[in-house]
Amino acid sequence: MRVSEGDVAGLVRSRWGGLLAEIGGGAVERYAEGVPVPKKWFADAGALGLQAFPLPAAVAGADADAVTWGRALEEIGYLCADPAFPVVVSIHTGIASLLCATGNAHLVHTYALPISRGECLPALAFSEGTDLLSMRTELTAAGPDFRLSGRKEFITGGLLADVFLTYASDRHGDLVACLVPAHDDGVEVVPARSAGFRTAGAASVTFKDVRVPADRVIMSADGLSHAQQYLNSRRAVIASFTTGQMRRLLESTVTRLQDSVRYGQRLMDLPNVQAAVGRMYVSVEASRSIVHRALARLDAGDGDPFFDPVVSAAKHHVTEQALAVLNEAFRVLGGHAYYGDPHYGMFLREAFGLLAGAGTQDLLEINLGMCAAQKGKNPA
Repeated sequence: MRVSEGDVAGLVRSRWGGLLAEIGGGAVERYAEGVPVPKKWFADAGALGLQAFPLPAAVAGADADAVTWGRALEEIGYLCADPAFPVVVSIHTGIASLLCATGNAHLVHTYALPISRGECLPALAFSEGTDLLSMRTELTAAGPDFRLSGRKEFITGGLLADVFLTYASDRHGDLVACLVPAHDDGVEVVPARSAGFRTAGAASVTFKDVRVPADRVIMSADGLSHAQQYLNSRRAVIASFTTGQMRRLLESTVTRLQDSVRYGQRLMDLPNVQAAVGRMYVSVEASRSIVHRALARLDAGDGDPFFDPVVSAAKHHVTEQALAVLNEAFRVLGGHAYYGDPHYGMFLREAFGLLAGAGTQDLLEINLGMCAAQKGKNPA
């Protein structure tokens, strides 16, 4: 399903605008206390068809294409004052999409369908503080089933999760992917501390000889490629909702500058302030442009499913520009941004977290450089 840009914004506002405003209403207090987004709001979103929107008809989804879903996420990022909500809900839909792609009826009906309804909250148990080839979590055969042991250090939405999609090494050193319910024996979930993502329910998870039935192993070989496909699509998602948050930040900054008077003159009328806002505007619109191109590339099937240079460049560019927009806002707003409106600090923390999301900026630069060297002047 493809919906025009203006119609996507209207659709998001009419279907989910009220819920997004409700979620954002208590975001500052939750953020200060480190309280995750309440699970009930994901159920409410599911009842309104949000999680099903990008998913196929097999799970009663609307089958929105990448461009439409990306623009919807941008609008969600713009409308919702809690920066964690689009992060977590997009993880849910991403995992549900992976499960639908397996074609396994058991996985689709047992997990993907409840996820699409907001009745089952998944999380990606991936990071161990190592690279993909050095994971220490192990999955070993135990009769007809398997046993999982290891530790995952930072899981966004982990405190909210009903089930974890996790990756582990088998006896041959190959990566495999499996599903592990949070209530299974041997699963220990504890809060993870970080500079940001304070309402995202971040957790660390330890697996101690956890029994994994064979029907929960979703990739028994080449889990590395499976993970790379997820991370590639994740970069486009991150870039999408972040551009919405940048738009919100720009507009709130302009409103404040128009209402602030110094020495008998509105701050917004000062040439140096206008120039700063102009730079913010360029950052936002340039970010939107590269994201829309990356999304269209995914829909056209022109990209590399494992590491697409345009998608990766979009995530890299948007992250850097989000930090640039924040820098300009703090400079022109001064104390208001630092201690007057806590939303600026919230977004600052989240934006720095994006530096490591779905591949660090430095690693993306290295890989993009290799792509450019292999393909000449136009790496895409």
